Amino acid sequence: MSPDLLTLHSLPYDALPNPRQVWNTPAGSREEGLGRLIILTPEVVAYASRTCIKTGRRTTLGWDLTKLEIANFGRQPTQHHIVPLLNGRAFDDVVIFNPQQSSQWDGLRHFSAPQAGTTEHHFYGGVTASEITDRSNTRIGIQEWAREGICGRGVLLDYVRYATKKNIQYSTFSDHSIPLAVLIEIAAEQKVKFRRGDILFVRIGVTREWDTIMTPEDKLAYALNKSPQHAGVEGTEEMLRWIWDEGFSAVAGDAISFEVYPPQKSYKREDGGEVDGRFLHEYLLAGWGMPIGELFDLEELSRICEEEQRWEFFLASAPLKLPGGVSSPPNCVAIF
Repeated sequence: MSPDLLTLHSLPYDALPNPRQVWNTPAGSREEGLGRLIILTPEVVAYASRTCIKTGRRTTLGWDLTKLEIANFGRQPTQHHIVPLLNGRAFDDVVIFNPQQSSQWDGLRHFSAPQAGTTEHHFYGGVTASEITDRSNTRIGIQEWAREGICGRGVLLDYVRYATKKNIQYSTFSDHSIPLAVLIEIAAEQKVKFRRGDILFVRIGVTREWDTIMTPEDKLAYALNKSPQHAGVEGTEEMLRWIWDEGFSAVAGDAISFEVYPPQKSYKREDGGEVDGRFLHEYLLAGWGMPIGELFDLEELSRICEEEQRWEFFLASAPLKLPGGVSSPPNCVAIF
């Protein structure tokens, strides 16, 4: 890794030459493909394994691949075909699925950002839509993350637990948003101390609501809604500054879009003021090369964290090694 790249990722947010474009790697290089994951050095991963793995308890963070069985945005449910071989003495699977339908890492090909002064949108590193649709071009594909996996120290901020204690009522299928001040309060209550390279998880309760509260009619109504709403973290510059300055290598949660959706133009404050909204996807994916995990199943993870009274764990995730891939199931295990 070049010293320049290390220096760039170590700068405070306010010292970045352009917070919307943290690009400093040769086109098509390993470093470009890794994006923000470049800070998950062997030393960072080794420290995480030494300090987080104590009891050997473990749980997957992947929701059923068949969820969401009824989705919005015109996404189609998973098709699973069982194919007999040798007159039924053996079987194969044929699975057709959209990784965005269930637990997934958004890869760097998933979302672009507008370029100042132009009508163009570019993906991380300046990659264009035509490069992505060129099937011979695999630049910034998900295969780069698959080579080493996404491994390190995971930390869970459990908003569902916090909201229950505070008697905060909300639906995860609304524009309910979590401000930065609340995330910091949760971290303090859970006694979480962040370290550079941490993979941040925020539990907001989507999978729980879908599996245990929503009726088939509720799910169909969501799928047919032309203006769906998703609860998530606030999209503000202070949120971006915090995510960058804390040194997170990736962010994830059980929310459908991690951040509140649709993006808000502004967010109200208790003093009556407002702060401008930001579209986090444009910064995190297209600007920083940072993975965004969505629809992770955090229910069992939350239970184990509560029992062990620690909200840190070793995370091992192996995205699909699919050249040119846009997104991938996380194939993710948390180990305590």
